[in-house]
Amino acid sequence: MSDIEGVLVNGIPSDTDPKVMENFGKQLAKTISERLIRTPREPTLRMSNAGKPCERQLWYEINEPDKGEPLRAETFMKFLYGDILEELLLFLAEVSGHEVTGRQDEQEIEGIKGHRDAIIDGTLVDVKSASSYSFKKFREGGLKEDDPFGYIPQIMSYLEASKGDKELTDHDKAAFLVVDKTLGHICLDFHSKGNLDVHQLIKDKKKAVNQETPPERAFEAQPFGKSGN
Repeated sequence: MSDIEGVLVNGIPSDTDPKVMENFGKQLAKTISERLIRTPREPTLRMSNAGKPCERQLWYEINEPDKGEPLRAETFMKFLYGDILEELLLFLAEVSGHEVTGRQDEQEIEGIKGHRDAIIDGTLVDVKSASSYSFKKFREGGLKEDDPFGYIPQIMSYLEASKGDKELTDHDKAAFLVVDKTLGHICLDFHSKGNLDVHQLIKDKKKAVNQETPPERAFEAQPFGKSGN
């Protein structure tokens, strides 16, 4: 963190290889084009969504996607802005002297595919942008107790799938590199592998989304305005 902050405060040397900037520009352009030039794609189970705790939600996303409420322009803008910030974080990590490899390499577990963000200095890293409220959870270690989007199973899936990579030297833990998209703070949130059986998790999710009817509701209804959301 201190290295990235040093780049932000002091800048980079004027004699930095121009190709570093050019490569960042190309990667940024690639990210934006991939988000805006949309080709129809069949919804499927991936490492990025397999960790979601609600299997009923996952079933509907994959089996009846057309019944969902259409995303609004501001939602697409939020996603695009987040993707740009995540590319920026990886760039800052690289120009601050750290080794960034394996970017967006495709991984596979139990027939389910996904793309990890990167390996930094031998550690698998997933990059996130977050609101100030959500950022606090990463910074203070609260994700272990409150992980509604299944981020920890997601990153552990990437870690398990990457264990054969020579670039990966830390096989026991992975980290979220997170930026507060409102205030600009950054943090690293490390998580150990623990007892999570990623292969069994994937098998369970595949079984849930392949059944003919939606799984039972996993959560009780909350009175509107009382749940905090």
